[in-house]
Amino acid sequence: PAEPARSNPHAIMASITRQLSSAQPGYPLLPPTVAAYKKREIEGFASGSLSMSESSALIIQLAEQFPIIIIVVDALDECDPEKRTDLLEALESILRESASLVKIFISSRDDQDIVWHLRSYPNLELSSDKNKDDIILFVQKETDSLIERGKLLRWSTDKESLRTKIKEKVTKDADGM
Repeated sequence: PAEPARSNPHAIMASITRQLSSAQPGYPLLPPTVAAYKKREIEGFASGSLSMSESSALIIQLAEQFPIIIIVVDALDECDPEKRTDLLEALESILRESASLVKIFISSRDDQDIVWHLRSYPNLELSSDKNKDDIILFVQKETDSLIERGKLLRWSTDKESLRTKIKEKVTKDADGM
């Protein structure tokens, strides 16, 4: 909700395309990107954004410019639920059609449509109960540090009781985050 463009599959594909369009920041655009731009310019659409299929096709062409590309999509569950299947299908087409080595890493909560769509791919499941001890340790150390530096409970007359309550409440409500 805070960044609607980041939840739009078309914008995500355009971002991936843009990132692959140059070998390094500040370098010239790679030939497939220049050719795609010229084609759109001739057709009178140079200033418009690429469609999902145009982005996919261009990514496949750009993949040939690199020995390997790794596409990372973080927090897929934050993508618009009505449209994220479009993104998943576009990424699958890149995997299927690319002659070059393409790897895709997706992180997401386990929304059922995503789980179903990715059911046949290697999957590593992480759950909040697996990092509970780390969260408890972090909250304890951070709370103690904030109190010691005078950033928390500076004027409190009941520091120890409040210290314990803060640690318990934050740890309980963290839910793996």
